[in-house]
Amino acid sequence: MDNQSNENLVTEKSSITASNEKILNSKKFYNIVFILLIICYLFWAYEFNFCTINIHLICTFILAIPIALIILVYILNKKEKIKETIAQRISIVLIITFLILNFTIVIFVAIEEGTSYEDNPYKYSHIYNISDYKEFTYQFPREISKEQIENDKTRFYYSPQFLQGGFNFELLVEMKNDDMNNYISLYQNKIKKIIDMSQENDGNLYIKYGIYKPYNILKYDETEEFFRECKIYLLESEPYKPYNWNHGYVSYMAKNERLEEFLIVTQVW
Repeated sequence: MDNQSNENLVTEKSSITASNEKILNSKKFYNIVFILLIICYLFWAYEFNFCTINIHLICTFILAIPIALIILVYILNKKEKIKETIAQRISIVLIITFLILNFTIVIFVAIEEGTSYEDNPYKYSHIYNISDYKEFTYQFPREISKEQIENDKTRFYYSPQFLQGGFNFELLVEMKNDDMNNYISLYQNKIKKIIDMSQENDGNLYIKYGIYKPYNILKYDETEEFFRECKIYLLESEPYKPYNWNHGYVSYMAKNERLEEFLIVTQVW
């Protein structure tokens, strides 16, 4: 009888040990899953809402659904409403679903962002901070005063580069001549060439310097009037190949003293 009791006790202990190991393994599984998914989710939630032109709350919410379902499965499993093996299988399916959703949403957001533009001056500071090509946009101010925006003294245009499309960062500000000269003086050492359009052939702008007029930010007649007698302060101008502007980049500042308008442009294509 004693031997039988001992055997039963050993068997019971083994069963308890196996059960405890199973619980520990289950906890490890869910802990690892939760940590990895939440880190991944927080990263993309930040990217979708703070590093893009527009806020993508719907995409952020959709991406959270598989995580919420995994938490639900975990709770049901803990309350023994679902068996361990079934819970893990469902969780694996939900993990795969999360990864597929993540990939799909990233592609969707990338296409939507890459094919859109922004011309709201109130978003200027946000766009300035998330835009690429910082080495070619250093001449732009970090922010625009609220007074300038409210008095319609500022225009802004931004479109990101997507596939073979061009990157455009353009700002037009109404400024007094002294203020324009003071601003230009900050980048005096960066200026490679000063182009006086009252003496320059208009057709040379693109051929020689890769400058095409920013019709995104100015209407056609406004653009022609501005460039007719402005001074362009060329900062960067580099073609894909010598005299081949199929690809390239250009950045410059331009002032029109009569109109009291100051234009800052960076274009990469």
